[in-house]
Amino acid sequence: MRVEFTSRRHVVAAARVAFEAHVDNRPVWCSVSMDAPSERFGVTDTSAHALLGAFETHRAKIEQAARHALNSNGGLSVELEALDFEGMR
Repeated sequence: MRVEFTSRRHVVAAARVAFEAHVDNRPVWCSVSMDAPSERFGVTDTSAHALLGAFETHRAKIEQAARHALNSNGGLSVELEALDFEGMR
């Protein structure tokens, strides 16, 4: 399965950052919850600016977790939580 991430992202309700991936050339929206940046990356500010900044700073790890989830679920939308980052380096 081919997964590519685009530059489209924004903060959505419930303090989530949504971001777009293309799975086999099909757009799929993913999101990462506020608990992941706060528990895994030490982010304490929940403003949209801070969440987008944390996303960009930790983008590689977030996309790695999303790619794993997309490959596991057949390319369906993904909502990442802190547990999705367990065991990541």
